[in-house]
Amino acid sequence: MGKFRWTIIFSLFTPLLVLLVVFFMGGGHGTYLPSIILFPFGMIGTTFQQSITALFTILGIVQFPVYGYLLDILKHNKLKHLILIFHILLVVIILNISSYK
Repeated sequence: MGKFRWTIIFSLFTPLLVLLVVFFMGGGHGTYLPSIILFPFGMIGTTFQQSITALFTILGIVQFPVYGYLLDILKHNKLKHLILIFHILLVVIILNISSYK
């Protein structure tokens, strides 16, 4: 896969994960928890307003390819762990601030 291995892998898995969370959302009648856990950048907008706007949808879709790109270019393993820590921290913040269904 070459130099951008994780970027390619995460880019391929992103549409599958989007379909999964849309299924769980159930047209607004399901649960938003999987989308908050998997796509916190896309769901951060729900803490400011009661809907998911186009901007935050785009942020959610590009989130995993950006993670992959950062994993590909970062040289130090400690910096790579910061991606996971930041993701988890953002999930915790969103779950504490917003009232999800």
